[in-house]
Amino acid sequence: MTSLGPAYRRLWTASTASNLGDGLVLIGAPLVVLQLTRDPTLIAGVQVAITLPALLLTLQVGALADRRGRRGLMIAAALMRAAVLLGVGVAASMDALPLPLLYAALFVFGAGEVLFDTTSQSLVPDLVDREHLGLANGRLVGAQTVMNNFVGAPLAGVLVGLATASVFLGPAVLYLACALLLTRLPGRYQPPTRPPATMRRDIGEGLRHLRDHPALRSIAGLAGITNLANTAYFSVFVLFVVGEGSPMGLPEAAFGALAAMLAVGAIAGSLVAGRIEARFGPRRTLVGGALSLSTLMLIPVVTAGVVPIAAMALCLGFASVLVNVVSVSSRQRIVPPALLGRVNAAFRLIALGSMPLGALLGGILAGTFGLRPLFVAAVTLQLAGLAVLHRHITDRALRDGSVLLGARS
Repeated sequence: MTSLGPAYRRLWTASTASNLGDGLVLIGAPLVVLQLTRDPTLIAGVQVAITLPALLLTLQVGALADRRGRRGLMIAAALMRAAVLLGVGVAASMDALPLPLLYAALFVFGAGEVLFDTTSQSLVPDLVDREHLGLANGRLVGAQTVMNNFVGAPLAGVLVGLATASVFLGPAVLYLACALLLTRLPGRYQPPTRPPATMRRDIGEGLRHLRDHPALRSIAGLAGITNLANTAYFSVFVLFVVGEGSPMGLPEAAFGALAAMLAVGAIAGSLVAGRIEARFGPRRTLVGGALSLSTLMLIPVVTAGVVPIAAMALCLGFASVLVNVVSVSSRQRIVPPALLGRVNAAFRLIALGSMPLGALLGGILAGTFGLRPLFVAAVTLQLAGLAVLHRHITDRALRDGSVLLGARS
């Protein structure tokens, strides 16, 4: 990581601590709810609560990221998540954690995640040279996946069995550490000064830039469809894996172990994503990764075997990193710095705003038709989206941003 500089290393370290906290919450919270109910809709409610802020707050956060010091925004996000999880942990330790309170806390947690992730993506180009963006993003995505899944997921399964409160108190400490590490970044990283404008005007400028770039618009649309389908699929996947009545019939710790397999694949992907993109081009890397993601998710339709499902998780981790690195690096390369926060936010609104709807649909459809019909529907939707949207995703457009056709969507 020496070639990326000390400021990037500090950001990477802070992000790693934050992502370990994310992994504990994202895996631990559904397991906590599973102790109370096996109702698919209530379990999917965890993902609804966490992802709803992406739909409601992303555009406002993007406007802030292009006006305020980005380091300060990330510190505020870390402190906000630490505070809310500390409260939840105390409530859990007193056996006073009803589901509505947990959902409300997870909504605030999700809001902090929106603020942290949108701002951090806008900060990376301030810390590394343009030619190193693929490498820098690959390492951030790799660390994110390792902490979320390889470390956080198995640890969450263990902590749930020991003490529910620890699933929330542990991440609170990690977010405090993240905030402290971010204070060591050598600067506020203030975006370029622009004339005064209303938030509505700032948001509109970011939306128009994304709308008028066919390649970025297509990737955003594809990400939105994919995330809707993926969230529907994985918001109830714990019911496929855990418990005596599930198809796999595994204990809680095994759910974290599957997430760890996902992380192993992601580590491998993060190490080679930059080289794969350089060798095959951003279009083939992204489209090939998206196609692999969709087809791999058919495996649970035909088998509940541990080995095939673990292999699926491994390959999903690898392919997802390829897609994410190309998507993030392309935006950082071709969007002007003064617009990057707002374009990132507009992109994330489309890409992540579909997730609460996906989680809700996943719970309803799984409860009505069963898990495997839901899995087939999710894969079909992803493949249809890829078939419709891939044509504007070209190497030229993703490398230099020269393709602006003024198209409308």
